[in-house]
Amino acid sequence: MAAFSVQIGDLLGTFDDTQMMTDALIASGTEIIKLTPNEKLLKIAKESDITSSGLAVSGEKVLEVYKSNLVAREIPLAQLAKTKDSGSIYYATANDPAFYFKNEKVYIVADGSETSGTLLHVPSVPQKSDGTIILHSHAESDIANFPIEADKLMVLGAAIRCLKGIIGTQIVTDEDTELGQGSLAQLQLLEASYDKELQKYLA
Repeated sequence: MAAFSVQIGDLLGTFDDTQMMTDALIASGTEIIKLTPNEKLLKIAKESDITSSGLAVSGEKVLEVYKSNLVAREIPLAQLAKTKDSGSIYYATANDPAFYFKNEKVYIVADGSETSGTLLHVPSVPQKSDGTIILHSHAESDIANFPIEADKLMVLGAAIRCLKGIIGTQIVTDEDTELGQGSLAQLQLLEASYDKELQKYLA
């Protein structure tokens, strides 16, 4: 597959600001992950073990939490004491586990105390399989835990962000309003394509 920089170039023409492309890809991919329903991400999710000491989830989108193959219910931190109180209607058991977030970690509660379980999650920011952030030089095959059907959408979103940067330079720095107007027309076409692809993806 062609590198992202090549795909963006196919949409924009000659463009060699690699840092802008990388930043645009990260922003576009992050937005897509945020917008994607959890159910759609489960098939590409990573699985990690949660211990009684919790698991750090900074930089991750949490999809589901399990205890012995039972889905845990999320509770607000303020309800933790009631969840551990056997006399409360909110009491969490092995058959009805709960989970909560504290200090960027996730914990599972059952039968009065924190316990172990499983977390299904995806990176909040598109990454390679080795955990490094994607770059303009990468291709779809380099990305892990990102919906393959959203690849085109990510490139479109990145191209739109890059084009906005180009337009800003044309109008503000170069003071070329005629060229800027042409780029604005191109931007409108890309945004229309993006909106169409986004609706198709989320459907």
